[in-house]
Amino acid sequence: MVMAELHLLEKKHPDDTAQVHFDALIGIDAHKEMLVDGLILLLSHKRLEAWSHRHHPKGLRLLETLHGVSPLVLLSGEVGCGKTALATTVGTPLAKELKEKVLVLETPSNIRGTGMVGELSARVTDAFIQARAKVGKGVGLLIIDEADDLGLSRSESQAHHEDRAGLNVLIKQIDLLSREKTRMAVLMITNRARAMDPALLRRATLTLEFRRPGSAERLLLFERLLEGVRYHAKDVELLVTRSERPVLFSYSDLMQRVARTALLDSLRKDKALGPESLLVALDAIEPSPLMET
Repeated sequence: MVMAELHLLEKKHPDDTAQVHFDALIGIDAHKEMLVDGLILLLSHKRLEAWSHRHHPKGLRLLETLHGVSPLVLLSGEVGCGKTALATTVGTPLAKELKEKVLVLETPSNIRGTGMVGELSARVTDAFIQARAKVGKGVGLLIIDEADDLGLSRSESQAHHEDRAGLNVLIKQIDLLSREKTRMAVLMITNRARAMDPALLRRATLTLEFRRPGSAERLLLFERLLEGVRYHAKDVELLVTRSERPVLFSYSDLMQRVARTALLDSLRKDKALGPESLLVALDAIEPSPLMET
């Protein structure tokens, strides 16, 4: 049996559509800022050196700690809270900050292959070889979504030989990026960080935890949903209160399921969308269940 060929998805940044989607990510501003800043530290060596020469002409010991640092960034947390959307769009604000193009690559959903002996290790190696070749001397991001498929702890009882071998290869490839000084960061996205191997977790230079939106984040989100609609501050406050549940709504619950239901109901009844449309939708929809960790 022939191993399935691996193709990385790729997108060049800056990109206008990506910027629109990045700006539309409401309630995770701190995550957005930390990710862009963290990637700048990883990928903009010349910018750091120029800053150091201006402000610390005699040298700065702290900068030495950044040499050879792991290029791994971990985005973990609940489903529907913006991890993948942020990872796939951050290339545009990053490109604008660096003032150079950024190539964003993404592993396919069938990264594990067909289960043949040695296939997982071979496909992980191939993904990194392709990524390094495509990025070349430029700047790149390699996104590995559903990273649980690759990064499961080697101590887990269900982790068989192929999983362990694939994980070993993944760790070696990440370390190789550091040694080769390739200007490429690896963004691993997972819903189950606790199940990830400790060796991977230790290598994460930046870890961002995503949670379901609290009252402050929901207020911003409802204000965004009501743009172009006449409403009062008390309307948004009521929406925030009515959306409080023992298990909170995720961002995608509110932005897609609730908002879509409200929109379709207004369309069907041929009436203007308003805060009451969202209230009715909130009463009709339950939050998606929490992920089991």
